[in-house]
Amino acid sequence: MKKVSNRASPAVRALAGALLLVCGLHAATPADYRERVGVYVWGKLAGGLETAAADIQRLGADRAVRVSIGPGTSWDPLDTKDNSALDVKVRRADYRAFLAAFPVVMLTAYDSASSEKYKWGRLDGQHLAATRDEFRRFTLELAKTPGRKIVSNWEFENDCKAPQWAACEEYYQARLDGILEGRKQARAAGAPGEILTAFEFTIVPGFKGRPSGLVEVATRLKGLDYLSYSSWWSIAWDADADRVYKDFAFVPTLLRDFATSKKLPTRLIIGEFGEYWDVHPKAERMRALMNACLDNGIEYLFNWVLYDQPGNKDEWGRDASHFGKYALDRSLTPQGKAFRRWFPVPAQTPAPKSAAAGR
Repeated sequence: MKKVSNRASPAVRALAGALLLVCGLHAATPADYRERVGVYVWGKLAGGLETAAADIQRLGADRAVRVSIGPGTSWDPLDTKDNSALDVKVRRADYRAFLAAFPVVMLTAYDSASSEKYKWGRLDGQHLAATRDEFRRFTLELAKTPGRKIVSNWEFENDCKAPQWAACEEYYQARLDGILEGRKQARAAGAPGEILTAFEFTIVPGFKGRPSGLVEVATRLKGLDYLSYSSWWSIAWDADADRVYKDFAFVPTLLRDFATSKKLPTRLIIGEFGEYWDVHPKAERMRALMNACLDNGIEYLFNWVLYDQPGNKDEWGRDASHFGKYALDRSLTPQGKAFRRWFPVPAQTPAPKSAAAGR
């Protein structure tokens, strides 16, 4: 999951010029932030998921969160050798406690049954059936915990290269079929949790030079509840806060119009957004992005990422480590300090576990 914040956005920025409603910066309320803005937990952690949950709550962002779950070979907060099936892994104590700590959790979920074989060719019937069943069992386990759980993929165009999209479509539909079956069974059993689905993409309709998984694959999938836009291509490196606001005030209209025309769900998530705090320490552009999305009906937004990731490089080999709200010693970064000002402080917050946590 290599992140780059300073990408150009030719399609969205050009389209934004046609925006009829010229919006000034508008400050969404702290309550809006708290209910709908979350942080993505991935990569190197200061501790396990328990510490991550405490640090998120210290920011005031204690209502919605995003986290990965799947084979430990890709990422696991406790054991990189744990390649258990999703339903087994989500019963683990650290995941159970994390899921219970937040009313809304978006999960970037991948199964052990497919073992990423869909990336290289079509899965046979046995593997597709195993994928469906693993997501069915996973859904049943998720539904045992009260609250809303949104099961998603990671950026489709990066998860799957275009020549493999036919195979990936079959795999993605098998995932959805399993979730829908599990959801039906969970409801029949009276399970308290609400399980919803999302398709995440990173290329919007009309983007020149790159095919869009939303356009070419999501339009054929059945069982979607949300569309999730991982929005890196819309965050222009040279845009000021006002420009960012206008770009992201237009994005929901662009996506809803397309979704409506294709009979897709119009419930929208910004699955990833972010920028380097060493370049933009005051985070005015990120606040403008959040305000624009909240003002224009985006249901949830998830900021990349909770902790700085020392050693990360972007696709041009440049330092890409400064996206965190915290350093790995749990001290707040400049961006983390800005975020904390925007959220109401929860009534009770866990006590910090290190001296650095109070900085």
